[in-house]
Amino acid sequence: MTISRTVVDDELLVFPVQDSWATIPADLRHEFLTRRTESTRPHRGQRTGGIRWEPLRPLIIEERAYRHLETLAARLLHLAVDACCRRASTAGELYELLRFPHDLPLLDPDRPLVAAELTRYARPDLLIEQGRPQFLELNNSNRLGGMAFSSRLAEAYAQLCPKSGLYSPPSAVTARFAAMARRPRTDNGRDTSARALIPSYRATDRSRTVRLHRAKRATLDAVRRTGLDAVEADLADLRVGATGRLLAAGVPIDVVLLEWGGNRIRHDDGGLAALRAADRAGTVALFPRTESALISSKAVLAWLHEDCEAGLLSPADEHLVRAHVPWTVCLGLNGDSSVPPNVLCKAAAEREQLIVKPAVDRAGKNVFFGRRASNDDWLPALVRAAHKSPLVLQRRVEPDLVPMPFLDPDSRQQVTAQVPYVLSPFVIDGAAASVLVRHTTPGAPIRDVVIDTRLGARANTVLLAP
Repeated sequence: MTISRTVVDDELLVFPVQDSWATIPADLRHEFLTRRTESTRPHRGQRTGGIRWEPLRPLIIEERAYRHLETLAARLLHLAVDACCRRASTAGELYELLRFPHDLPLLDPDRPLVAAELTRYARPDLLIEQGRPQFLELNNSNRLGGMAFSSRLAEAYAQLCPKSGLYSPPSAVTARFAAMARRPRTDNGRDTSARALIPSYRATDRSRTVRLHRAKRATLDAVRRTGLDAVEADLADLRVGATGRLLAAGVPIDVVLLEWGGNRIRHDDGGLAALRAADRAGTVALFPRTESALISSKAVLAWLHEDCEAGLLSPADEHLVRAHVPWTVCLGLNGDSSVPPNVLCKAAAEREQLIVKPAVDRAGKNVFFGRRASNDDWLPALVRAAHKSPLVLQRRVEPDLVPMPFLDPDSRQQVTAQVPYVLSPFVIDGAAASVLVRHTTPGAPIRDVVIDTRLGARANTVLLAP
């Protein structure tokens, strides 16, 4: 998908994104909810206040609004990479400049930054404010949660009431493996189907337990449907042959799916070294590339606003950033804990409209809202946080609410609650696919809250309406 570098249709800048459930005829809404209530399909989610509230419907987005999100996300990803390329020329330089806190074992520090490589696979997180998408982070990573879940749930919802005319977005699972099949050509001298490796590996999880991660049968089948020869082998069995080819248990490999993300690999027995050697020899393609994770730093959003102020963007792109990326400034990026006087003045004057976030982190860790801080505590807390690690000061977004019906599967109690939500469309090679949704539950705060499943939010999905 090609996005113009200078022109974004003005209509797209103002076209609202909103839940369209109420536009469905009442009898079809009733039929949909009745069938969902009678379904025994379990929904992901922990108990909140002793109740495992299950949402009874997805969000409904019109096809036109969905394509609007696709255009915005694809263009912002490219602008973000352009901002990185203005400040660094190699992956290693960008890693150092961002003070990226996580180890990237396959990072090639001398590899030039290439926009086409860094924007292939992302799952931006955004809130909707008065119908306008507000991008909070871009989430480029090896492991983007919710892909299979959102795809499966959308398909199940679409089958629940076919007469409704609702349909699921393109599957992100299928789109990801189709992107793998469009790998850059390597000098392997093979005209037959490419071999795609989905490595098994051992890694520690959050409980520090070493677990074996293996590809599911559905994953291998999805790979094969794209025309690739799926190969499953343990990371510990990877080696590099005499010609520089990556070998998995003796079989030459053309492309490798990287999916371990934040897991800490254990007992790779030289497998990571083999991947690095083959990548740097140019004999294997990696999907996605490790350095794409660097774009996840919220400092990149601050750079977009810096470039707007410096007049480095076209008028259309500057309009796009100002309209869809909340004002963001990064502090502590150069290792200096001091906060510029103009930022201190803005932080003091607009405390209730600002939020502080780590430049790289998740699940709401070390996030604090200015509205929840006292005048006496606000600025000292900001300076202390900037001293520890890079952070962003960002305009607080007032999210739109959506009426969501819930069911307690134990008591069968049903309630409808107004909840804020996060939309996370998967963007693969410039095209949108499945959309992961997270929203709060009945009784949870609806303002100044981080919406994350680790903090009690529920995962959901989107269906499209024509």
